[in-house]
Amino acid sequence: MKVAANLAFVVPGGVGGSEEYSVRLLRALAALGSDDVDVTVIGSQQLFAEHAKLGGHACLPFRGPVHRRPYRIAVESTWLAHATRDFDLVHHFGGRIPARRPDIPTVLTVHDIQPLDMPENFSTLKQRYLAYALPRAIRGADVVVTPSAWVRGGIIDRFDLDPARVRVVSSTSDPGVVNGAVHPAVAALGDRPLIIYPAVSHPHKNHRVLLDALPAIIDAHPDVLVVFTGGRGRCAEPLDATSRAIDPAGRHIRHLGRVEAATLAELTARADVMAFPSRYEGFGLPVLEAMHRGTPVVAANTTAIPEVLGDAGVLVDPGDVDGWAQALSGLLADDVRRAELAVAGTARAEAYSPASSAAALLGVWRDAVG
Repeated sequence: MKVAANLAFVVPGGVGGSEEYSVRLLRALAALGSDDVDVTVIGSQQLFAEHAKLGGHACLPFRGPVHRRPYRIAVESTWLAHATRDFDLVHHFGGRIPARRPDIPTVLTVHDIQPLDMPENFSTLKQRYLAYALPRAIRGADVVVTPSAWVRGGIIDRFDLDPARVRVVSSTSDPGVVNGAVHPAVAALGDRPLIIYPAVSHPHKNHRVLLDALPAIIDAHPDVLVVFTGGRGRCAEPLDATSRAIDPAGRHIRHLGRVEAATLAELTARADVMAFPSRYEGFGLPVLEAMHRGTPVVAANTTAIPEVLGDAGVLVDPGDVDGWAQALSGLLADDVRRAELAVAGTARAEAYSPASSAAALLGVWRDAVG
């Protein structure tokens, strides 16, 4: 079976968790190995420069201005349609199906349906495009893959799809190991109580509730440090202003921006707690990463997050400032509870192993072709 994995949507560092989901899953598939499946990954030259060889799969790069969405869409509907005509299956990992495509089975990954659930978080132009493109893609795919049961249920209900056409292939933990070679950015943080929140500053990521809770946390833990990582989104400037107002001396808040994967892994392992107050997640990969590395999690009790975290962390309403302050302060003060959650989280993360996710993906492909 020849499979084309379309990652043309990936702008390295610019599309958030969907990039990590796709790349990790394809690497897990290569590690699992399957004699009857031959995968070719399609993406920009920048993708393959960022993620060297993607675990050993064949790579088919395209050239051009990958940061321009209209260009990527044009590539998918012209060059990609021609390049994939001799494959047995095309899997589009980016939530859309090109206008032109070969007459072969099509699998589509839909990471979430936030454009339909929370259209206010998108520009007017993007709202209009996604309101057309996303339903068209979902209805046109032979099989739709989602990262969580929560997204699967939402798609089935909204589009009245046959449940057999919508399958869950979970995200997977990063098999990389923190090896003790501490990055200078991590070493500079010292031994203070550390809370980390890794997320692009988009509206739904809800950074503000954490900032609003911080004064109460500082009262209980005068040496606490909150570290934000992730690219600058639509809320970056207001969050900068709020941070300066709360912490004018810069003692308690650090915005590190986008950091390399190894540095983020070190930060996650070093943190006493990960806060994850996002209001909307199709999965919530940082929650899985924290559990995988034994870091306790306080997360929002909404969308797919409770499904991923289970009882291995603390869930709080995303709008409850006092609840966030109490949950985070309480964990920082309770070594025993943090240790219990670390053990529970590590055990729960095993359910999202690379091998199990890769096996689920292979099952989807075989069923789609067979």
